[in-house]
Amino acid sequence: MSSEIYQTVAFGMRYWFILIIGLMLLTLILVSRSEYRERKAVMGEVGQYIGYLEIIGGADDVLGERIGIMKENLVGNSRSADIVIADPSVHKNHAMINRKKGRVMLIPLNGSDTKINGRKATHPHEIFTGDTVSFGEIEASVYIKPQEEEEPHDDQA
Repeated sequence: MSSEIYQTVAFGMRYWFILIIGLMLLTLILVSRSEYRERKAVMGEVGQYIGYLEIIGGADDVLGERIGIMKENLVGNSRSADIVIADPSVHKNHAMINRKKGRVMLIPLNGSDTKINGRKATHPHEIFTGDTVSFGEIEASVYIKPQEEEEPHDDQA
């Protein structure tokens, strides 16, 4: 009787272990698939940006925040701005950042308090990776992705 119980328990333990391993593998596959989909979605969003601003100075609630830069951006504290910086020192329409002909330009608007590397900006100015820009009391570091070179098209036939 004792050997029959032992054999039944041993048989159950063998298949129980295989069932647990199977469930672990299934969970691993489902989690990996989910993470792959999330990463793919994030990379799609990242692809539309030409760079980002990282807030390095100003109000504590925005420090460390990274804000994507697209080809054309309105910087301000209004909901209609592309880059919203919720700080009273930032105007509703504070500045424009855009890329034209491979150059990323910062254009201060309406006499706003805008600085590039500590110097007041009153007219359009080209910005580069590593520059520090200030919108009112908010300081941000600029990171621009290198622009991919387009191959010349040979349309002559």
